Amino acid sequence: MFVNTRIHRILCSVVTAAIMTSIISFTLTAVNSGLHAFPYHTWFRSWIIAFSLVFFISFFLPKLVRHHVSKLVKIKE
Repeated sequence: MFVNTRIHRILCSVVTAAIMTSIISFTLTAVNSGLHAFPYHTWFRSWIIAFSLVFFISFFLPKLVRHHVSKLVKIKE
């Protein structure tokens, strides 16, 4: 499937955010409540909150960081 750069960037942000937030929220929920009585509804709620935040951050932050770093250093050609 061929997509333009903007769609590719959005898809990469979604997949990265979904993987990172699911692992981190699962780990934190399991550590705080234990695996013997794992509350899936609590994990899902925390995952939705984390995903919402991380998606927007992972979509806008790299461009912002790249912009500021390029002001500080130049690429050697």
